[in-house]
Amino acid sequence: MLIISLATYFSFFMDEEVKAQNTWTLEQCIEYAISHNMDIKQSMNEKKILQIERNSLKNNFLPCLYGESSQKYGFGRSLNRDNVYDDTNINSTMFSLSIEVPIFDGFKTAASLAKNKYSLLAQESNIQFIENDISLRVTSNYFQILLNKEICRIAQEQIVLTEEQEKKTTFLIENGKSPKSDLFDIRAQLANDKLVATEAKNTLRLSYLDLLQIMELRDFEQFDVEAIEETLNLLDTMKIESTYYTALDCMPQIKYAYFSAESSKQSIKIAKSGYYPMVYLGGGINSGYYHQSGTTNESFNYQMRNNIQNSLYITVSIPLFDRFSTRNKIKTAKVEHNKAVLTYENEKMKLYKEIEQAHLDAISAFEKYKMTSDAVKANQEAHRYAQEKYASGKSSIYEYNEIKMKLGDALSQQSQAKYTYLLKCKILDFYSFFTLLGKPLN
Repeated sequence: MLIISLATYFSFFMDEEVKAQNTWTLEQCIEYAISHNMDIKQSMNEKKILQIERNSLKNNFLPCLYGESSQKYGFGRSLNRDNVYDDTNINSTMFSLSIEVPIFDGFKTAASLAKNKYSLLAQESNIQFIENDISLRVTSNYFQILLNKEICRIAQEQIVLTEEQEKKTTFLIENGKSPKSDLFDIRAQLANDKLVATEAKNTLRLSYLDLLQIMELRDFEQFDVEAIEETLNLLDTMKIESTYYTALDCMPQIKYAYFSAESSKQSIKIAKSGYYPMVYLGGGINSGYYHQSGTTNESFNYQMRNNIQNSLYITVSIPLFDRFSTRNKIKTAKVEHNKAVLTYENEKMKLYKEIEQAHLDAISAFEKYKMTSDAVKANQEAHRYAQEKYASGKSSIYEYNEIKMKLGDALSQQSQAKYTYLLKCKILDFYSFFTLLGKPLN
């Protein structure tokens, strides 16, 4: 699916101001949809979790400080100071303070920080990816509303033409120039035109509903969109290759796939850390108090000062055999990395196809617009001539209705080609200018 970003970077209104306005521009619809989208808010929370995880990983380089205290009471037979068992009560108190500093962890923390960095970048790209997807959906529905409004207008014009023809037919019948059956035919055509207009109106309502649901906009009456007045000219022929390489560096789906691949590469290093020894430097200080009933005991303060013990140690943990757990973790990480690389390459191919398709669609839409414009002119002339022929009694009402229907169909196809072309131009402008100028379209 083609992802496009058309959102502006500043707010046009607050929620209170939104409720007061009726006509919305395309950029206002996009801005509102992005600011109220739940998927984006969830992705922002995921980003915050990764930021907290990064702080936790950085703190792994800091020493750990532990304090410990214990109180023990012993009853019954136990060893006394003479190393002889007898019946006595013993009371002992212990205090200790220790610190442990990581010296080497097999590069696990460093690799974890690098993985977190790429995961965070990937999440930021994912947020932009969602924003672009919303922008595309809003833009497509916005243009669909404009198209459906055109179709409604054309349907109403067909009713007006038929009503005018009904008056002319009544006049011709009254003057004996047309049979009365023509009036029944034209009234049947009028009923059909009204049915078409009703269906067009309902389709327009649904297109409004689709846009409002994407925007998460509720209880908002008299909502309307602003018309886009643009002169339709064929875009300068763009080189697909240059557009592709320009977009390759900026499209969020490409960035997301790239950063995900880099993150998975760090997972291999994290798994390999299982082969390295773990080295910690530690130190501590402790003291205690010992009291035995039935004997002379030194005071608490004296024992606490006299029993102080200091220690300094290095702990080295060497992995010898872990039932091939580390080896299998490395193999799994390599497979995951290969999958991520393939996803990255696939996203690049998809981007090229999307640009290629958008370019072809724009050319095709413009050519169709030119052809439908010629068809409209031809059908308008044919309709004028059919009116004159019918008024002079040289054709039947059936022939006139058929030509009028062809005119309505030509006008509808022209409008469809017009708004299809405008939408494709927005997409091509995105690839051509957003990535170069770093600013959204409007």
